[in-house]
Amino acid sequence: MDAIIWNVRSVNTMQAFERLITMHRKHHFEFIGILEPMQQSHKMERYRARIGLAQAVVNVSHKIWAFIDDIFEVTILYNMTQQLTLRLMHSETHVELILTLVYAKCDRTERIELWDTLYGMASDMTVPWLVGGNFNVIWDEEDKYGGLLVSLIEVDDFRHCINTCNLTDLGFKGSIFTWWNGRSEEDCIFKRLDRCFGNNELQQTFPGLEITHLSKIGSDHCPMLLKCDIETPPIKKATYGDIFQKIASLEEVVLVHERQYEVNPTQMNRQRLKRVQAEMIKYLALEEEFWRQKASMSWFKDGDRNTKFSTLKLMGEGRD
Repeated sequence: MDAIIWNVRSVNTMQAFERLITMHRKHHFEFIGILEPMQQSHKMERYRARIGLAQAVVNVSHKIWAFIDDIFEVTILYNMTQQLTLRLMHSETHVELILTLVYAKCDRTERIELWDTLYGMASDMTVPWLVGGNFNVIWDEEDKYGGLLVSLIEVDDFRHCINTCNLTDLGFKGSIFTWWNGRSEEDCIFKRLDRCFGNNELQQTFPGLEITHLSKIGSDHCPMLLKCDIETPPIKKATYGDIFQKIASLEEVVLVHERQYEVNPTQMNRQRLKRVQAEMIKYLALEEEFWRQKASMSWFKDGDRNTKFSTLKLMGEGRD
């Protein structure tokens, strides 16, 4: 099971969708969860066609999109403002997975509805259950850098819900912080708002499941890459040489610079981060050209994009 869950903060800005397409070609995702697409739901079919997955579901608030491979039989279990829960039945292995994609409210009182629905679901959950997304609250003080003091009441609400539902944090590789407000020095704030949880049945069914926090290129939130221990076949490089290897290496370099900026958010480290992000954007553009020539995709036109790879626009004003 390879998948991605990402709070993109708009599929049309800062190379978010282009990056998503590139990652899908590399990893062959079985499902994709997108939070805050900031697009009208009637445009979802257009994005589904571009991604190439057969099925698409949107929640009632239009802030959670799910794209699913046709290998799954999909049933909508809960379609609510802050979460979308799907039953995914694999047509070949007959393994059942309950997937809950979360985009929580920023307000503590409004999040109570989300916690209550998770309580109700957990009471009779006997199959693998994956809960992932942006919870808009941290687990403890180590999940935050900068900004106001942590609200212990909000933290307790969150912890009580997850523990009562018998869910376990699935851990991660990469930077601890999944969101950055885009500012520097004394105004800089980092938080771990995005997480993946699973019940015991999930961990037994997918023992090799790993979560990786990728770099924040394309959004102020990092994508969460979900991979099992089964490796996908390598992609042939054709005449484009080591572009794929270069992108993989730059991904790691960007993560290092993000960590440096998180530890010491100076203007100098901010500029260094911008430079390495711009370098990665350049190679992503080359990879885009490779796939355009290889697949001759009629939908991929220069005028069909709102952004260009040559410029990486770091977030200014941000919110969590």
